[in-house]
Amino acid sequence: MTANSGNTDQQSRALIALLFTTLTWGVTPVFVRAFSLAAGPVDALIIRTTIVGLIFASYMAFTTGFAISAKDWPRLLLVSLIGVLGYFVFSVFGFVHAPAGIGTLIMSTQPLLIAILAWFAGTERLTPATVIGLLVSFGGSVLLVSGDELATGTSNTSQVILGCAEIFLAGVCWSVFVVFSRPLIQTYGSLKITGLSSMLIVPPILLMLLVPQLDAAPVATLLKLDASAFASLAFLSLIGATLSVVTWNYAAGLLKPSMLGASLYVIPVLAVFAGWAMLGEKITLNTVLAAAIILAGVAIAQFRLKEGAAFGLTLVVFAVTMWGMVPVGMRSLLLEVSPQTALILRLFPAGLIAAVIVLFLPMRALTRGAWLRLIAAALIGNMGYQVLAAYGIQLIPASWTGMLFGLEPVFIALGASLFAAERIHGWFIAGLLIALAGTAVLVLGSASGSVKDVSAFGVILVTISTMGWAIYTILIRPVSQKHGAFATACLALAVSAMPTVLLASPQAMAEIASLNLTQWGTVAFLSVFATVLATGAWNVALGHMESAKAGMFLYVQPVVAAIGGILLLGEELSLWLAGGGALILAGVAVSQIRARDNTHNEVAYTGEAEGLRQRP
Repeated sequence: MTANSGNTDQQSRALIALLFTTLTWGVTPVFVRAFSLAAGPVDALIIRTTIVGLIFASYMAFTTGFAISAKDWPRLLLVSLIGVLGYFVFSVFGFVHAPAGIGTLIMSTQPLLIAILAWFAGTERLTPATVIGLLVSFGGSVLLVSGDELATGTSNTSQVILGCAEIFLAGVCWSVFVVFSRPLIQTYGSLKITGLSSMLIVPPILLMLLVPQLDAAPVATLLKLDASAFASLAFLSLIGATLSVVTWNYAAGLLKPSMLGASLYVIPVLAVFAGWAMLGEKITLNTVLAAAIILAGVAIAQFRLKEGAAFGLTLVVFAVTMWGMVPVGMRSLLLEVSPQTALILRLFPAGLIAAVIVLFLPMRALTRGAWLRLIAAALIGNMGYQVLAAYGIQLIPASWTGMLFGLEPVFIALGASLFAAERIHGWFIAGLLIALAGTAVLVLGSASGSVKDVSAFGVILVTISTMGWAIYTILIRPVSQKHGAFATACLALAVSAMPTVLLASPQAMAEIASLNLTQWGTVAFLSVFATVLATGAWNVALGHMESAKAGMFLYVQPVVAAIGGILLLGEELSLWLAGGGALILAGVAVSQIRARDNTHNEVAYTGEAEGLRQRP
């Protein structure tokens, strides 16, 4: 066996370990809530911590041992009795009232709490990105606990809010453990410190048996538990609190931090759906919107921006927000005018503006081959995309269109492999299949008749339109690389606008003449903000921050489209949309795993960024 094959086997095992850990931690809150409800919070706390402590004690007796230096005991006691003990107490009591999905979303703000506590402790600097992310996530948390739909079958609204507050305090306690245990972990290893902390919290928890008011009776409770409660306890003790720690540490030793960090964003989403599937918890519009806002805030906070990059981050957020709102603007127009008229309004003004901009941009003369490539990209790729999308958007909600547009990077990579002889890999094929499964879910949802204003034919048209955009991106890329992305995009947009004069029928002119002020505002948004300014902002931003970091925000576009369609157009948030959209985004992410780690295989990732930064 060669060294390369050995490394590949190690990487595969590490990915399996990471997948196992992510799935385990995603469903753990469901089992925590189920066991807390079955045993009661006091007995659940005593039973869980005692069993976990015994498991770690048995394991460490034959592996790491228990010895640490006397000078490290004060710090170990601090992180154990405040960090770990506080985490267990507040999380167990919190999940008695808070639904598993909502509680996990609140827990997902832990990276922000860790950053703030590290700043207070003087161990890390608080960056502007962290402050922005904190404010965004705080807004999402407020939205999460607002509204009148928080009550569950076991708790009223006030109790759920109290449970959420307790879970937030659990996150604060865990932040204490993370920040102040770092020197201990660097010296003794994470497994030993985690095990010692888990054992040290058992004696103070057992003191609860001496408090009559708590009515603790763990042995009697154990004897009365049914099979389901025992299964929850077994999962939490053997898998959730022990085996998953081992698999996480194994994956962390072999995989890049970026991949590990990305997996953590999946856990709250898994918890929300696990709560819905296993405990019958409600997934409301507030929950979905709050989840998107909280996770966006956490993602923003992870950026370590160089000087001037805060400005670049602002431009990137502006660009992807504008692009995400394009399906919403087009859908609002298509509810009032025909697709032909919408195409004129979408392309002709933007093309005129782009043509004027090209006159003032330094651009080398194009060769005959470059002109042919650009014209083909504009008329076949972009116009094909625009026409199919316009007719498709008329038949499906903007939120569905936004999710389907998420397929573009997958089709760009597929087209590059077919027509540009660029290699594809196993992760791409897996991602393609997952994304297509998401598309199939949307098609089935549209055909089921359970979602209003959705046509299966519209879903198919918009899906095919994304292939047109892939053609545009593949054809235009060599011209863009030689003559500049922004200048090439403007020139292609000007060429794309020319055929729209053929659509200027008397009916189209009459529809244009009848537009009201709001509709003209939509046209201005699509032409100026979502096309010229967004494209310009994206290209300027790439001069202030790494393309890889900017490209991560392209995943925000489908979410922006979904939120915009729901809030501005009153569209329905259905499980078909949530499930299909999640599969599409997951498929795109999976398809790019190796593209981000391999400089010789950048099709999936850079193809996406190259295409969208030029999007007319």
